[in-house]
Amino acid sequence: MNHVALSLKDIYFSKRTGRLAFSRGGIQKSFFFQDGGMLFAKSNVSEERLGEILLRTGKISAETHQQISRFVQPNLLLGESLVQNKALSQRDLYDGLLAQMYAIMLGCFVFFDGEIAFQDRERFLDAEFELRVSVPLLLERGVRSMSFHPALHAFFSGKTLVSKTGTFESYLDDKERALWSRLDGSKAIEYVMTREAAEPNWYWKTLLLFYTLDLADFKSAPGRETEVAPPPPPQMAEAETAIAKRGGDSKSEDLDARLYEALELRRKLGTLDQYQLLGLSRTADETEIKKAYFRLARLYHPDLFGRNLDPGMRSQIEELFDQITKAYRALSTRSSNDVAPAAAAVKVEDEGKDFGKSADTRFRQGKTLYSQARYEEAVQYLEEAVRLKEDKGDYFLLLAMAESKIRGQSKKAERDFLRAIELEPWNPEAVIGLGLLYKREGMMTRAKRQFERAIEIDAQHPTARQELENMAGTGEDKKGHKGFFSTDIFGSKKK
Repeated sequence: MNHVALSLKDIYFSKRTGRLAFSRGGIQKSFFFQDGGMLFAKSNVSEERLGEILLRTGKISAETHQQISRFVQPNLLLGESLVQNKALSQRDLYDGLLAQMYAIMLGCFVFFDGEIAFQDRERFLDAEFELRVSVPLLLERGVRSMSFHPALHAFFSGKTLVSKTGTFESYLDDKERALWSRLDGSKAIEYVMTREAAEPNWYWKTLLLFYTLDLADFKSAPGRETEVAPPPPPQMAEAETAIAKRGGDSKSEDLDARLYEALELRRKLGTLDQYQLLGLSRTADETEIKKAYFRLARLYHPDLFGRNLDPGMRSQIEELFDQITKAYRALSTRSSNDVAPAAAAVKVEDEGKDFGKSADTRFRQGKTLYSQARYEEAVQYLEEAVRLKEDKGDYFLLLAMAESKIRGQSKKAERDFLRAIELEPWNPEAVIGLGLLYKREGMMTRAKRQFERAIEIDAQHPTARQELENMAGTGEDKKGHKGFFSTDIFGSKKK
């Protein structure tokens, strides 16, 4: 994996001195290190120039920024010129340079295909210098802000990690510390993820955080410069290509992470028994089995991956979920000691049918009440529907829409819109609903981001496009447009 986090780990813990060059397309950046600490950074990205950073951090005014060219002098750095002309204090310059170095480096973390090279040099400074940029803090902030990329999985795939005591344990939160304490090298990393019921995007980034902060290492530690991750199996290489090409169909990073994990789990079906597939111990009771099944359903149900998924990939997902369902039914039957196996199997299926029927009935009742503008009554039925069937995105969407109509329930509406988005990340309607809720509450920045997310999912969605035009002041609809909460997603309202 060619990523800047691995270079920073090597430079910092090996206390190297030299220049790290990063390039990608037209982006060119240089970082200068001495004894593992960063001294200086340069970038040709306009947003990372010192003047832009000073403006964004409030160190200079907008007026000073507009006149920045008059502070440029030959043989004098911009910051020094600003200080000499009393447009900036020495302390603000120091803070601005720190912020600039962080911004230049953190901007590299998004890329997994940049060209990275380190050139060792003699020491830049003879005297000791004050280490202004914390490389471990850069690693922490950069890794946490990263998005999922298949290269993360490929880097760790098939290996085992062993946690070890280190200086930076305090950087971990409680959830990360719990995972870190259980990395004993006894299980493959993919098995640990299944056992821990971990969300893939978080899981792979967290492993990288452990590794780059030197809090974990491979059981058979590879050399830093010579280790090359084994190529993924053909099926997974195809998955990586398909994910990269999906473009506007869905840019949800969490969805891509789960798709990749689902295909990897499907590839291993022949090596897993029913307990391993569900991530259970052999002493699991019926409640644990049911919880494991519903957890996997929320991750890997075929409907979660959208209508436009590649047919070959959809076939593999359907095969995986079919095996998960069969394992659930078989283990549920086995755990029912008070009934005969055949009777237990019938009981599970019948209960499932009644369970869904009851939830669907309440949903239909809630939808009818919503169409009649009887929102408080609708909420009562819809809350019961989501309690009985907690994996239905349209249930949570209608519940959120009803709650948004009731004074004092904005927080609940926000929570249920987010749940609907989590269950159906390919569906723009919940994203738009959340954006309109934020707009009504005066949170315009949040609202705009939701409308932009909706456009990423459906580039031609009329409500999202209209709202963004209105917010930009370029397309105000004087007649007004049909509001989201009056659309006929769940049936037209009665007059």
